[in-house]
Amino acid sequence: HALGGFLDAGAARQLAVAHLLATYDHRTVAEFDIDALYDYRARRPRMVFDTDHYEAIDYPELLLSELTDQDGTGFLLLHGPEPDFGWRAFNAAVVQLIERYGVRRSIGLNAIPWAAPHTRPIGVTAHATDPSIVMGRSTFVGAIQVPGHMAGALKIAIGEAGHEAMGFAVHIPHYLAQVEYPRAA
Repeated sequence: HALGGFLDAGAARQLAVAHLLATYDHRTVAEFDIDALYDYRARRPRMVFDTDHYEAIDYPELLLSELTDQDGTGFLLLHGPEPDFGWRAFNAAVVQLIERYGVRRSIGLNAIPWAAPHTRPIGVTAHATDPSIVMGRSTFVGAIQVPGHMAGALKIAIGEAGHEAMGFAVHIPHYLAQVEYPRAA
């Protein structure tokens, strides 16, 4: 899963999703009711006004797509904006989809602003519902409180439902957090 919005420093999630969708064959297998989950006043969609009329509006979509990689292996990709509302219901729906499609492991993509220069290799923090999955990877922090976000809430819900979930948070130089940083994707 790669939900846009919070924890998408350097547009890393956005760039990764765009690359996957442009590279692999895909089809939509589920679409969430965006009107029930999205705050249009907080994140207004783009509109086109042409001379004397409104021509188009770019409504957001929250989709589960099935992709097929170059080896013919299928995988699912949950993408779109992070929900503003209905987090528990959204998490429950995702767990139902995991069970319906027999997903073995859920992997979340995150990108966080970090106090590191762009001249160094990009750091990555790995996390998982089963610590043995990420054992041996270096850690950068101990226990800290962070603002709530759907990627974390989703990982907790998936783990509580008895399924395996993990994720990676790339460390984006803080001064590049608001611009596209393709290296992070």
